[in-house]
Amino acid sequence: MDERIRFIEHKGKPILLLDFSVATATQMLPLLMKVQTSVAKQGPKAVLVLADYLGAEIDHKVAMRIKEVLALGGETSCMASFIVKQPPKHPPVVGCSADPSTVQAGSSSTISCSCTSPDNVPVTVGNWTASGGSISNGSGNSASLNTTGASAGPITVSANCTDARGLNTPATAQVLVEVPPQPSPEFVQLEHRLALHSIYFPTDQPRIEHPDGGLLPSQEQTLTSLADDFKKYLDTKPDAHLILEGHADPRGSVQYNQSLSERRVERSKRFLIEHGVPEANLETKALGEQHNLTEDQVKDAVEKNPELTPEQRQKVLANLRTILLASNRRVDITLNTTGQQSIREYPFNAADSLTLLQQEGKRKGSGAAPRKK
Repeated sequence: MDERIRFIEHKGKPILLLDFSVATATQMLPLLMKVQTSVAKQGPKAVLVLADYLGAEIDHKVAMRIKEVLALGGETSCMASFIVKQPPKHPPVVGCSADPSTVQAGSSSTISCSCTSPDNVPVTVGNWTASGGSISNGSGNSASLNTTGASAGPITVSANCTDARGLNTPATAQVLVEVPPQPSPEFVQLEHRLALHSIYFPTDQPRIEHPDGGLLPSQEQTLTSLADDFKKYLDTKPDAHLILEGHADPRGSVQYNQSLSERRVERSKRFLIEHGVPEANLETKALGEQHNLTEDQVKDAVEKNPELTPEQRQKVLANLRTILLASNRRVDITLNTTGQQSIREYPFNAADSLTLLQQEGKRKGSGAAPRKK
């Protein structure tokens, strides 16, 4: 029989091996006829046929002959060779965006990147760089761009998405930096006019039983002017805040002074709200006697006060102890947008300045009450 056809036996079972790899139909047809004859002699289902048809040319006649062999009852099995290929290696897919994409110089933008692998391989985002400003890594696939010191124009932020196999894909996002518009001349004038002045209170005012007292007419006028200008200021700077800090002179206990400074700062706040300043734009701090002015600071302020004549200045300095106490019964005011702090210039020429200077308040009750200040 042809070398392409071999009989072997395994555990008493005859096996017919057929090597028809790369065989032509002309070669296979006569061989299949011999196989048909051999299988027929063995009886039904007596022979196991193993055939290799890899690269063989099988036409209609050959196919029919194979069917006839099977019809005789023989058992047939086919073998084929194949090549194992590596799975595809697709690089990651990544896209980045900026929020906001346009900022004023000094502001920040968040850069977010969406990174995936077509092959479902773990990925990470890193190697952040920026053509301007400074970039700081955030959590996950995002980072923050700080444009402080950056010039006007586009900033390109770059990042790499890398998968566990080392394949990476770069991506970029752009942030447009704009120079803040120049304030109008009217706003500049308003900001200049918004000169802050500290507010002064008489001794031991306001009282616990009368929290809405304590503001003398001169100080109410100062707060009224501040409220009018600050409301206009908010039209351009709606996020601006006034920070009110209450103080008390050192007489009395620490606890009493703390409570007194709280009443002073709350009274000033309520007055501004009553005159149209939104409560959300006001902050308060009660400092008690923690940050009292020193004698040297008060003396220096008196010497620099442009409203005092030389004679008045000499008279004031002769009563420096009284002036020191009065100067610490105040509420300071700070504008958060500029850091401007109120001028601690005591209102010596106000009509009610003597009332502010009095060291003793009007007390109710017996002498057991806390000492007023």
